[in-house]
Parts: sequence; C-alpha cells; structure tokens
Amino acid sequence: MLAMRTKTCKASALPTTRRNVRSKVSLSKMARGRGASVAVRAVMDVDEASFEAEVLRSSKPVLVDFWASWCGPCKLISKIVEKADNEFGDNLKVVKIECDGNPALVEKYSVYGLPTLIMFKDGEEVKGSKNEGAISYDKLKTWLNEHAGLTVA
Repeated sequence: MLAMRTKTCKASALPTTRRNVRSKVSLSKMARGRGASVAVRAVMDVDEASFEAEVLRSSKPVLVDFWASWCGPCKLISKIVEKADNEFGDNLKVVKIECDGNPALVEKYSVYGLPTLIMFKDGEEVKGSKNEGAISYDKLKTWLNEHAGLTVA
C-alpha cells in the first residue's frame, strides 16, 4: 500500500492529502464535462474608494462581510457567504471588505469583532443587522430574511 503524504494547511489547520484536494476550477470543469451547466459567481471585493458606489448606491440589498486574512472564523464563513451569493442570485449583492486595508470603513461602522456581517438597504445600514462572529448557513438565511426580507426560492 502506498503511503500518502500529509501536510497541514495553514488556513484551516486540517490535514490535507494529495488525493482529496480539488480546486473549484477543476470541479467546475468536471461538471461541464458531464454536460452540467455551472454558473460561477464571485463575491466582489470592495474598498474605501468603491464602497459608496457598490454598497450605498446599490439598487438591491447588500450583504457586507468584513474580514481579515489572518482571521480563522472569517475563512470559515467565506464559503457560507459565497453560497448565499450563489443561492440568492440577483436578489442580493454580496461584497467583502478586508479590514486591514480599509480602516476608515472599520471605524465608521464600528467593526470590533471579526467576521462582521452588516446588511445595507437603500443606501443605509439596516438597524440591528450587525452580526459579529461565525454563523451557520441556516442562521444566515434567517438573518437575511429578517434584515432584508429575502428567502431562497
């Protein structure tokens, strides 16, 4: 029997092997090869210069994910935020703001813990929508319903 090399992934501290690691790109290519249609959406990165145009002037509700590259829980919920972006489609805009590079936004919106999710609607922060810390997908769907009136069809 062949011994598999195991290494530790710094991002999640979980062991990974050469056999069980696949990128999203290769999975998408595999799905297309079987005739499946794969829609690829990317969560938009926003900074202080683009915040007003992308968030405050948006015609639809905007879920803002404040995160940092060194934050473990931020990495944990990034897949959940991406899933929401895909499932809610054109009814919701999802953006990410890297906190270390955008201190003015962090201060303006009183982001004290990471990750922080805030809902914006009609150019304003939805009162009571700030959520600090990791969140499950089911709780995120409930949160989106409560603060933006959105449900997955």
